[in-house]
Amino acid sequence: MATLVGLALIFELVRDSQRAGDFIGYINAGNAVINGTPIYADYLNTWPPFFAVFSVPFAYVDAVSPLLVRLIWLCGIIVSWFYITKSAVSLTNGKELVLKPSDESKAIWLLDWKVFIPLLLILRFVIDDLSNIQINSYLLLASLFVIGCHMKQKYLAGGIVLGFIIALKVYPVFLLPFFMYRKAYKLSAIAIGTIAMTVAISFMVFGPTEGLSNYQNWISNKAMGETILTHKNQSIFPFMEGLATSQSRGLEVHYNMLDLPAKTVKMITFCLIVVFALLVAFRFRKPKTMSQVVGQFFFVLAAIPVLSPLAWKYYFVFTFPLIFLQFTRLNDKEVEHKSIVKWLFVAAMVLSIGSTDGILGARISDVLEVFGVVTFAAICLLLSFVLSYKTVPKE
Repeated sequence: MATLVGLALIFELVRDSQRAGDFIGYINAGNAVINGTPIYADYLNTWPPFFAVFSVPFAYVDAVSPLLVRLIWLCGIIVSWFYITKSAVSLTNGKELVLKPSDESKAIWLLDWKVFIPLLLILRFVIDDLSNIQINSYLLLASLFVIGCHMKQKYLAGGIVLGFIIALKVYPVFLLPFFMYRKAYKLSAIAIGTIAMTVAISFMVFGPTEGLSNYQNWISNKAMGETILTHKNQSIFPFMEGLATSQSRGLEVHYNMLDLPAKTVKMITFCLIVVFALLVAFRFRKPKTMSQVVGQFFFVLAAIPVLSPLAWKYYFVFTFPLIFLQFTRLNDKEVEHKSIVKWLFVAAMVLSIGSTDGILGARISDVLEVFGVVTFAAICLLLSFVLSYKTVPKE
């Protein structure tokens, strides 16, 4: 099985390095900065202005060799997954991930079934991230680094990295209020300061007038614009609009039970998210162990693609740490779990993996995505953790 996964990753490297992918959007954004043209003239650019500045080095390398810059980026994604797994293992059970079998009690092999099976469970989204030449794996690795810094009280490094990734893609911003909830005020303040610095850098690059115009454009048309209503967007927002408006998410499939204005539905969704957040905050109050704190952070990571207004399927790589944690806990024979916890986890994996094109075909897979199959898979995973939260074993 490991050989087949390795061959699949090599195939993706070779194939995707020759494609434009979503990476062309990064290149176009960088070139717009280099050439002094409007960065939002390209419809692919939905990111904050600082992302265009960040993309400049990639645009320069792309001008020399489009194949080289994509190959480097894709190899980086694969390498990052070793460190993502290493971080998840370390934070979950304190063990060291190794590339060769080891007799050390604190070491665990990459191909040990306790590690390899969770990697198989997330593989479809890793392949999506590779095939679209996306940035989400890097953002997940950075998020885990920030969580690790918080656990080790390295607030400066953690705050700088958190602020940087928020400035790039925004959706890791869900971590910021949670750090405040955890009373990590120093890390949060450094993150906010870093975001302010990236805004200042953007203004230095674009100039005051254009810089202000870029941020106004991004906030009004990108960040706070209309929900992208397509089955490919697996956020809770398009699901709710499909449920409560007459609009279709695609394929001319309708499942609406109401016919409300889209703005009203968006406001209702925001209200539901706030209620959900308050309930979770109450559930997570006063953790007694570090394992519970880690679980809380993994929960927030898994919730990010569900709560973000835009969530393509490859965003769901963020569910991996929670998948690993729940898989580890459910296979711990010393801890009893309610049947519903196990069945919710199984349902999450079946919905996620079983709805792929390769299993059901493109048409059926797309129809299921219209009904939010990936969204529901993530929600089942989140519920599995919440309902078993008190059973986290003591250290």
